[in-house]
Amino acid sequence: MKKDVAIAVLIMAAGASRRMDGIKQLMPWKNSNFLMETIKTIQNTNATSIYVVLGSNADFITTQCGLKEKDIDVIVNSNWENGLGDSIAQGVKVLLKQRPTFDGVLICLADQPLLSFEYLNSLIEEFIKHPLKIIATNYDKKVGVPALFPKLLFEKLCTLKGDFGAKEILNDKSNVIISLDAANQIIDIDTNLEYQNLLNRTNNTLNT
Repeated sequence: MKKDVAIAVLIMAAGASRRMDGIKQLMPWKNSNFLMETIKTIQNTNATSIYVVLGSNADFITTQCGLKEKDIDVIVNSNWENGLGDSIAQGVKVLLKQRPTFDGVLICLADQPLLSFEYLNSLIEEFIKHPLKIIATNYDKKVGVPALFPKLLFEKLCTLKGDFGAKEILNDKSNVIISLDAANQIIDIDTNLEYQNLLNRTNNTLNT
């Protein structure tokens, strides 16, 4: 990776996970939980910086995961109930205050436990080739996250609202988007049934 390309990763983990029994970010997975395993995956990529955006149960999650002790940058969105879009906007505003020289922002979710660092690196590598384009993930007839946004869209990201995340940007036909195929890695876990199906699918390989 070119050393002069600075990529920030926002891990979106601010929601209340109301459709699950328990806090989704802390659901057991592999050697820890969804959030920590997502952090570990991204730490293995070529990204420059990692930020975790928390909201609901922020203090409890921070403590349970030992984020301060692990020196993980945490952004708390006190208006998390306004939706994913608001949390993305808050996250981008904070990271740009800290370091306005980022070339791109990679937005990931904490509830896509099958994502690999190799796939996330492929998004970054494609971005290096096309630094003015959005590099997104293919979902059949649409695109979604993980998605890497170029600097020219930072201002737009800061204006997002509601619970549709970055969909309005991804659905804007005026934006040039390259989509990559993550195959079976793109499942996200929102309910207890989906969580149990995940465990069954992966043969319950939890080291807890």
